[in-house]
This record gives sequence, structure tokens and C-alpha cells, in this order.
Amino acid sequence: MTAPSSTHPGTPAATVPRTTSFTHDWADGDDDLATRIVEAVAEITDQDETHVERLYDRLDPDSLNSLFSRTDTDRYAGDGLVMFTLEGCTVTVYGSGLVVVQRA
Repeated sequence: MTAPSSTHPGTPAATVPRTTSFTHDWADGDDDLATRIVEAVAEITDQDETHVERLYDRLDPDSLNSLFSRTDTDRYAGDGLVMFTLEGCTVTVYGSGLVVVQRA
């Protein structure tokens, strides 16, 4: 599991990154994608995770995992992607496992 690449919470707003990314392993059942997305959004919006808009109000995290899971389908989903907004950020989840979160 790769940690989001950016600064620590509590950093002055001028130095809070506009983009962060991490790699999700679709085969790792212990790696909770929804939690990692919320953590990344909280980090680049410089707020506590408990104050971030609920991901579940935007999409079904289980469906997101199923969409790209190689155990649920026989097809290669590495070229696919899903984009959505959360807390004013654009979240892009690639079939390859790359997740990019950008502040607007």
C-alpha cells in the first residue's frame, strides 16, 4: 500500500498540494479504496476526514471495486477509468489502480 504523495494535515493552505495520488491494489481485499479516497480528499482540502462529504452519497464503493476487480471479471480493465467529484475535488480512479485526486 502506497501512501498519498503530499504534505501532512495542518500544513498552511498555501503549501497544501492541489493534487495527490496513490496506487490501489485491486487484488488486496484488505485495502479499502473508499477510505483511502476520503483520506486523500481530506488531505488536499486540509480538513478532518470526518468532515469530508460521504463517498457513499456519490457512488457505491463495492460497485467501484467490482468494476475493476480482476477476480469478478475475465476482462482486463486497466484501460478503464471512473471520474467523480467529492468535496470540490475531482477523483479519477483508473483500472490500473492509480487514483488521482485534484482540487478544483
